[in-house]
Amino acid sequence: MNETPPQPPYPSPYPQPAPAPAKSRRAFKSVGAVIGFAVGAIAVKLALGAALGGPDDAGKYEIVPPTTFQGLTLQDSGPRVDAIKQGQGAEKKGTKRVAVVYADQSGTAQLVVSGSQAAFGDEDPGAELTKGLKSMGVKEADISTHPAGAPAGGAMRCGTLAVEGASLPLCMWGDHSSLVTVTVPIENKPVTIDELAGRARELRTAMEVPAK
Repeated sequence: MNETPPQPPYPSPYPQPAPAPAKSRRAFKSVGAVIGFAVGAIAVKLALGAALGGPDDAGKYEIVPPTTFQGLTLQDSGPRVDAIKQGQGAEKKGTKRVAVVYADQSGTAQLVVSGSQAAFGDEDPGAELTKGLKSMGVKEADISTHPAGAPAGGAMRCGTLAVEGASLPLCMWGDHSSLVTVTVPIENKPVTIDELAGRARELRTAMEVPAK
């Protein structure tokens, strides 16, 4: 005789995020691969420039993602992180890749971060960021310039990428030590470019520190 297994007397106190719909899973894997590949490709070019004779401040900072940011918790593993790493490819000599997610208390991703740390030598990082966003598929008319913030100067460019019928905002900063893209999950409530640029600047201040 089949018996119904006993049920717990109360639900788990730890909230579990609902599985993402198949369309959303495809979308965030696609987004992860695109931003990972773009960051990797630009980083190789900028690192080559430094190897040929870069500025004195090249490689003076490193990227150390904080364990928490604006009430969100760092996640350095999972399908979304795996998708970014796959897009980034293997680490090149002299570079360090960054692929993390910041999630709320329910485990739902709120910020997605893909980056590379190295000694970069391009004298016009803003131009390279614009090229990088265009290589992702962002239209030139949708690319905007924003203050890069601290600590290492450089430039910031933002834009919107069409994915699965939705507009995905993303911001990318670059200087002589780091190249990082910050975006939001495609399935989340949309945010404005200005809002995302502000969060990217604050995250930069928290995660870009003097190299040891």
